[in-house]
Amino acid sequence: MGMRLELEGYCPATIARRDGLLLPAETAHGQVLYDGRLYGFVSAAGLQDFMRDPQRVLDGVLAAARKKPELINLVSLDAHFPHNVLRRYLAGLGGPGHPADATADAGCQTPTHMVEQHIDPRYDWNEWSLRRKALQLANLHTKRTHSTQTVQSHFRREAESQVYLPRAGVTQTGVERGTRPARHMLFLAGLRGHPDQESAAVRADIDLQ
Repeated sequence: MGMRLELEGYCPATIARRDGLLLPAETAHGQVLYDGRLYGFVSAAGLQDFMRDPQRVLDGVLAAARKKPELINLVSLDAHFPHNVLRRYLAGLGGPGHPADATADAGCQTPTHMVEQHIDPRYDWNEWSLRRKALQLANLHTKRTHSTQTVQSHFRREAESQVYLPRAGVTQTGVERGTRPARHMLFLAGLRGHPDQESAAVRADIDLQ
């Protein structure tokens, strides 16, 4: 027969029963003319299945094409899927009078966080936790750091201590008073002169008021 096989020569029963599997038909198993279209089959079982209910098998082919759109162009089902534009697009590429559509790549990028956030890791909303931290800071004023350094360890590490120095107190009054005691001085007389001269101690009281 000079007619061209439908579905690009693939077995319709195999496409319908085996989830879109494409197997080329073999003429040895026979061909069926249905509704003005010629179909071939890969096995005698597929031929008998098609003969029992041709429309059910063809509906199964369309259902497989809906699940796998790539079958629309592979088995020429454009008449059943008019919205498929792949074949028309490929036919117009580079042809005279049918310039290819201009295309462009476009992209859109958005930040992960629209609003910048400044997070304080030491922030605490718990009132009791804030009170506990306040008491800890207050207790530091009554603490004193103590460190000890020996002869064997003074070359190994540095030790520092820091304490709160005592507060200096000054008192000033309106009247200024003062006392100065007398100075008692003792002099030795007769150290110079004749060797037979006796020396004597002279006591002097000096009052500088």
